[in-house]
Amino acid sequence: MKHNNHENSQIIKIGPDSLEELPDLIQGCAHKALLVHGHRPVEDGLLTKVRILLNKEQVPYANMGQILPNPTYKSVKRGIKIARKENCDVIIALGGGSTLQCAKGIALGLHYKGDVWDFWTGKKKPKKTCPIASVMTNPSSGAELSTSCTLVKKGERKTIHDPSLKCTFAILDPKLSMYPLFPTMNQAFGLFIHLFFAALKTDDEKQLEEAITLIKDLFLAADQLKMNQDDLEARTSLFKIGYQSHTKLNVSKCSIESIASNLSFKYSLTEGTAGSMLFIAWLKSLNQKQKERSIEIAKEVFSADINQFEQALSLFKKQLQSVGLPLSIPESGLIISDEELKKHAVDQQTKEILLNSNKP
Repeated sequence: MKHNNHENSQIIKIGPDSLEELPDLIQGCAHKALLVHGHRPVEDGLLTKVRILLNKEQVPYANMGQILPNPTYKSVKRGIKIARKENCDVIIALGGGSTLQCAKGIALGLHYKGDVWDFWTGKKKPKKTCPIASVMTNPSSGAELSTSCTLVKKGERKTIHDPSLKCTFAILDPKLSMYPLFPTMNQAFGLFIHLFFAALKTDDEKQLEEAITLIKDLFLAADQLKMNQDDLEARTSLFKIGYQSHTKLNVSKCSIESIASNLSFKYSLTEGTAGSMLFIAWLKSLNQKQKERSIEIAKEVFSADINQFEQALSLFKKQLQSVGLPLSIPESGLIISDEELKKHAVDQQTKEILLNSNKP
């Protein structure tokens, strides 16, 4: 399959075997790489593939493993120490968004003589950042395209934004994302909620059409993967949809994405599961105009002759349930009291969403 290469002040390689281009990409911007990863790239063989590839092309590298979800300030400090000792000048994340957050933090602190946390407190602004790159296995993250970095210190997450935090290059090779159905559908839900919110909020007819088309493509790919988890074309589609959703649609995060992110951090859930278990309650909380737009979206996505919100709701529920996603907190297996949930509410609407999501 032909690679699709996209450039927008950075190099993005999408397609099967695009990993093969890694040595040339490194040599185009640096001399020695620091490979940052968690346990999954080790278990799945990604780290081994990368090492073999770099050894074959005689590209020097150092290694930093044991990065957990929601990377910490301490991990970044450890990475800075390794990168300095090994004279690394490009930081490459292998895996998902968490390893990339850590890589971004290392790149920020590599040439800074003070405490890297100064950037998160606002004491200092980044002046010199070494190249950041990623070999992504999650099509929904979008972290490779973002200018943000989120770290955890003393149990609290803090995010900063800076143009230098966008990846110099990223590789999106679907052969590296051959996960079982449930984690794949969690990733797909991350794409869906971004696209749905874009379709819901936009006043631009072209953007609405684009978002609906991408949702249709996403559901088609999900259905194909449900039948055959090794469908490489469908997995390639997920990466293309992810890229397009984060570059073509100008939309802020949906309110439940932020709540889901907090719940996933607090209760060790994937963000896809945390989001899907809130989705139906959130949909029911929309105002009348938004519900009418939801009907319009469902009509187009499912080619359905409907005119009632409950009909649209039913179609989305059926689609999400068909790929095994939980649509309430009890369905996710999480046991949590209403009183505890209320602590995560930022306003009355989110409070009602959380409480309604906790009903069987």
